[in-house]
Amino acid sequence: MSDFLRSFGNELKIIYRSKNGIFLTVIIPIAAMVAIGLIFPNIMNMQNYEIAVYNADKGPYSNLALTLVYGMIKGDTIKRVGSLKEMYKGLNDGIYDGAIVVPKGFSDSVKKGEKFHLVFVPSTVNIQTSVIIYDTFKTLFSEIGNAVVVRNILELYRNPKDRVQIIPPSLTIAGPYGENMNYVNFMIPSLAIFIAMASVAVTLSSSISYERENGVLKLILISTVNRTSHILAKITAHTLDGTLKGLLALIAAQIFFSSGLQTPFRSLFMLLMGTLAFAGIGIIVSMLSPTQRISNAVMIGYIFPSVFLSGLFIPIHQMPKMAQLLSKAFPLTFAADALQRINVLGYGIAKIFTIDLFPILLYVGISLLISIILFNKLEDIEEMN
Repeated sequence: MSDFLRSFGNELKIIYRSKNGIFLTVIIPIAAMVAIGLIFPNIMNMQNYEIAVYNADKGPYSNLALTLVYGMIKGDTIKRVGSLKEMYKGLNDGIYDGAIVVPKGFSDSVKKGEKFHLVFVPSTVNIQTSVIIYDTFKTLFSEIGNAVVVRNILELYRNPKDRVQIIPPSLTIAGPYGENMNYVNFMIPSLAIFIAMASVAVTLSSSISYERENGVLKLILISTVNRTSHILAKITAHTLDGTLKGLLALIAAQIFFSSGLQTPFRSLFMLLMGTLAFAGIGIIVSMLSPTQRISNAVMIGYIFPSVFLSGLFIPIHQMPKMAQLLSKAFPLTFAADALQRINVLGYGIAKIFTIDLFPILLYVGISLLISIILFNKLEDIEEMN
């Protein structure tokens, strides 16, 4: 235990011993989150997607609202379904990219002049696409609001005594964000995990290579330091450093965009697990690479495709089949998906265990085991290099 604590403390000192280390930890994640959060568009072609509509209200005003939506979206984009069961089955099977529910009592609320919401239910398969559709539908509903205002003015002149003042409908999404959901909110947790994982992978991949090139590794190998404790301490220190970077990115997002910490404990847990998975990979690359330059190059070569294959920017279900299979080779795929389900769908840790958390734990367990075995056999690796 003392070896672990000593190695852990020394590793933290190495990480933060220079101004560059502090700069990378504090400034970079904040700047990256602010810059990236400002560049995402919220415009898309709605005709490429399938949206289910379930109308639980049979009154005239629900049909009016749907008629306005149909008029704005051409083609066969919207599909009417006869029951909630049919709607949820289509969402869970990936048939629909999202659904709009007109709740029972919609028309009565309109007649009474009460505020009301239509509910958008995202797909559990195509979460990213669902969020984009929801963002676009919010724009469409603002247009419906303009049409309702015109209708109210006309009714005022036609039937000033008997007119019904209609309040424009609003759209809310099922999940933690409600009306405040947009594409930036959706991307922020995934970007935070990417910042954390990429930073720890790059710094840790060069850790042992740096010690090798500067003669520190030889001293460690001939010392009485417990090797398992040393390598676990190194991984733990860099994991906490990466998690701190991701947390600072989330805090920056909360300050600048009022988003990122809606589910803080679940998000932080997945941030920690995803970073730990990448830390094990980074240490393995560092031990097998003869120089610091090579280890950095290998990790960059690993991180670069993970950005595009993990579903961070492009929905995985829209990729070719081969790319969908390759996406499973990156822990970022599961970590990003877990954070999307937590923040958009409101899932708890237990609900994402099978689909996301268990694969991440496999990455963690296997990478840690290989790291320990390799470090205890490091003399043989040194001879090979």
